[in-house]
Amino acid sequence: MQSQEHAVLVDLFRAAPRLALDLLRALGASVSNQAALSATPRVIESTFPVIAPDYHVDLALACEDEHGDPELVVLVEVQLDVDWGKLRSWPLYQAAARARFKCDACVLVVTIEQRVAAWAAAPVRLGPGGSVFGALVIGPSSVPRWLHGDAKEAPELALLSALCCGESEPDLVATAVESIAKLEELDPKRGRAYFDLLRYHLGEALDRALEAIMATSEHKYLSDFARKYYGEGKAEGKAEGIAEGKAEGAREALLTAITARGLVPGDGHRARIASCADVATLNAWLVNALGAKKMGDVFGA
Repeated sequence: MQSQEHAVLVDLFRAAPRLALDLLRALGASVSNQAALSATPRVIESTFPVIAPDYHVDLALACEDEHGDPELVVLVEVQLDVDWGKLRSWPLYQAAARARFKCDACVLVVTIEQRVAAWAAAPVRLGPGGSVFGALVIGPSSVPRWLHGDAKEAPELALLSALCCGESEPDLVATAVESIAKLEELDPKRGRAYFDLLRYHLGEALDRALEAIMATSEHKYLSDFARKYYGEGKAEGKAEGIAEGKAEGAREALLTAITARGLVPGDGHRARIASCADVATLNAWLVNALGAKKMGDVFGA
């Protein structure tokens, strides 16, 4: 899910560009013209001519004055894991944006993992002259907590807050569900994408929030939303469990047949069997094993 997860998180900022400025203010960012943090940013081209073609920012946002001149460029980078190569490219992104737009620029790194946030926030030495680059980082320890009443009109903020801290702060999950439910009425595709990401990351914490909503909510549409997605999630989980149970049974039968033939599977054979989740393939190997003279025969080699 990682590439899809990355895309959905980037789309949070594409759908709500002001989210980046809200996070900068939460970090106490200082820019040459603080009024830029109150502007309405627009999405701009995220590959700059002065950067080699293989360098591409996740999302670039420009805050402009009344004449359309950029006053601040925010380069949003969603980071799901540690990537040491980014410590070389992020300073380049910022320098390129400053050179092109002739204004303040910053790299805003967004992550939902504290270990990644700690890595991304470390200062980067640029050379023997003492120059240092520092990204602005939003993660579990710095993300604003958006509770009931704060995030009803800001689903992106609510979602990001819940993804970062929902495991330990269940109120954030409930707020995210409420906010996404309102969004789903207006934009079902985006609401579903946000909810799927929430379910992927929070699992049982989300189940508990949905059960509480169904038990106590005074808003019928919210209860209906919770019931719809809670039931769907349970059905998906049940189907996955049944499929895995069938595959596990087929794997055990295959290994029993291999042993009965007097064959000794190596580590590679066992790993191949263990990683196969397709029951039809496992059953085909089982048929082969009944007459196999060597392990290669089992796999049709």
